[in-house]
Amino acid sequence: MAENPPRKLGEDGGAEDYYDSDDDLIMYADGRRMSIQLQKEYHRQVRESEGFDITLDLTLDAAIGAPVIPQRGKENKPKFVDLSQLAIEDFNSQNATKYEFVKNVTVNTSYAAGMWCYITFQARDADDTIKTFQALAWWGIDGDRDVKFCRFKKSSK
Repeated sequence: MAENPPRKLGEDGGAEDYYDSDDDLIMYADGRRMSIQLQKEYHRQVRESEGFDITLDLTLDAAIGAPVIPQRGKENKPKFVDLSQLAIEDFNSQNATKYEFVKNVTVNTSYAAGMWCYITFQARDADDTIKTFQALAWWGIDGDRDVKFCRFKKSSK
């Protein structure tokens, strides 16, 4: 039996410890393992939410098989706040609006010579109404920043 058994999706959408056999595991060169069921659920969430809504608790044993990683507890780091402010400025200029950034709700990242950031954040309009947005932004290793898009949050399936 492995010291850190992989997890499968539980009834409540969380992960619980389990595995039946090595046939249920995906093995990585560094010895880490992830259940096939957890990997399938992860990929479903990434696909259906376009990388914005990943509810699984991906700990280090699973992170190697997960190219888009939730940054829980780090959502309002200055780098991510900066990207959200850049995104809402871009949205405002394209839509003749005056939203002001409030806070980041979730941030998921994908690394490749920098990082793609899938940011869900809140912004306030002139009437003090808070709306939720999604932005896909790039922070390059050379410090370049770019907003691919900023939109109102899509409703989940």
